[in-house]
Amino acid sequence: MSRNINEISSMANMYKSLYIVYSPILDSIYTASLLLRILRDVEAEIQLAPFYTAQKPISSSVVLGIGILQKTSLSGSRFMLIDDFIGRDPKSFQSYSLYLLKIVKNTWIVPKPIEALALSSMLSLSKWSLYDEKLFEAHRQLLTEAISGDIWDYITTLRLFGYPKRDLMSALIRTIDPYIPGISFDEEGSRRVLQIVSDKIDEEGKKKLQEELTKNLSAYIKNAPSILGGKIIVKGVEGFEDPYEVTYALYTYMDLKGSEPLLYLCLDTSIMSIAIGRYVNTIRLYKNLIDEIIKGQNIRRVIVKGVRLGVIDISSEGSIPPLYTVHRILRALGIADELTVYMHGNEYLLPVQFMEPRWPFDKEVNIERNYAISSSLQDIGELVH
Repeated sequence: MSRNINEISSMANMYKSLYIVYSPILDSIYTASLLLRILRDVEAEIQLAPFYTAQKPISSSVVLGIGILQKTSLSGSRFMLIDDFIGRDPKSFQSYSLYLLKIVKNTWIVPKPIEALALSSMLSLSKWSLYDEKLFEAHRQLLTEAISGDIWDYITTLRLFGYPKRDLMSALIRTIDPYIPGISFDEEGSRRVLQIVSDKIDEEGKKKLQEELTKNLSAYIKNAPSILGGKIIVKGVEGFEDPYEVTYALYTYMDLKGSEPLLYLCLDTSIMSIAIGRYVNTIRLYKNLIDEIIKGQNIRRVIVKGVRLGVIDISSEGSIPPLYTVHRILRALGIADELTVYMHGNEYLLPVQFMEPRWPFDKEVNIERNYAISSSLQDIGELVH
């Protein structure tokens, strides 16, 4: 039965409490953040938590799930999926945030930065590169309905972060989808490439640049992604240069801080500029590691509990790199498997995005920031199975 989004507020007021349990993927987090913004005037206790830390309600309450699967029934409480209130098919892979944003705009003047963030939220659903054209086409109509046409467009251009707003040199350096060893976050390498192709931005110059970058990538992978193609651009939103870069920045922020801080995205968009700064510094710090993995491709493949995992040894690192971000960089190049586990000394580290989002969650798991820690691959297999 179709419901109205306002029913969530009514039920929260009736029960005097609302539990929002979400999966730790960017689209679900943005949706939870937007919902928190909508419900901030509700006279009820509202608790939000990712599925792996969310406790069962002590007293009668409404539990709203975003991107999770209910494992068992709850005595005295009502469990519902947000899908029921936003008109989304639970079996769909489409963006929660776009469905919710489309409804919210009927009653709330949504600030442009928050609207633009929904673009990055949608892009995060890609299984490969963020430039997945099938993903865009599956969301094109929903994007048109949910996000104002005056703040975004889809054009054919160079797929470089920040381009065409940024100059070519800066865009080339900052691009990590695709990540190109010797060019990404490498000023000298980027300068050499531009000297070869010249810095003209005409069609011939774009083709030359694509050929040169493809040649560089072909040294490490068989099928280099196209540098020239369809791309979403953001218009007229201050401080928001590129939705693709913002997606990676938020991945990195989650890797460093966990998912909870991102819940305030729709309440305080200054967190986005903080995330961009952290992202730039972090990628610079672990640039050599990323280069080594791409060049060496020393990823061990194992099957645990019927699940195929790629295992990357990062024991030589003194600190833990942004694990999910590194996975996405490798995945965009076709190097990584769908699931990546990292070995650090005698421990295995699994980004929480790979944990099966069933709730209530009854496993004893040691989680730090954005990853689960285990001494056994068998235990890791239990989490993703």
